[in-house]
Amino acid sequence: MANETPAPRRRGAARTEALLQATLDLAAEVGYAGLSIEALARRAGVGKHTIYRRWPNKAALLLDALNRAWLTDLDYRDTGDLRSDLREQFLRSLAALADPPIGQVYRAVIAEAQSDPALRATLHERFLRTAEQSTLERVIRAQRAGELRADADLTFAAEVLCGALYYRHLLTPFPVDERAVDGLLDMFMDAYAAR
Repeated sequence: MANETPAPRRRGAARTEALLQATLDLAAEVGYAGLSIEALARRAGVGKHTIYRRWPNKAALLLDALNRAWLTDLDYRDTGDLRSDLREQFLRSLAALADPPIGQVYRAVIAEAQSDPALRATLHERFLRTAEQSTLERVIRAQRAGELRADADLTFAAEVLCGALYYRHLLTPFPVDERAVDGLLDMFMDAYAAR
């Protein structure tokens, strides 16, 4: 009897993974506006109640799918060299944004969020704030280690670091390449590096 308890958890975890992957796949095909819980349930071979038991709406589900596919694999490393760690993280994040399905799904969510205040709030709460907080934590560790000015308030700087590259990627025709990342990091280090 003791062997029966773990099996449902494994099935539940596997089902969750399958739902998150099906969500990304379907969103890449039909976009955010075309995504529905009904279509997702059909794609994943589950009932709608299975989805609603875990997520209150499609926005929460899609953002969890994006988080699983992107943020969990792109945590900051801490080698003791802030500039190098930021550079590596930004290049990995940008590579993820450039590849399907994350890039096209993320763009679709951003576009839909412009006319949907609830989605915009959910996007910030469950996705963007996570990236900003992760960046802030890494630069604060560098500040405590003496790499950055002790008197600097880094909260806004972390937001700018995250936002500048996403802005360039989402809203301009300019490339987001190593040169762009290096330029941003040069400005940041010139402004905040300990003298």
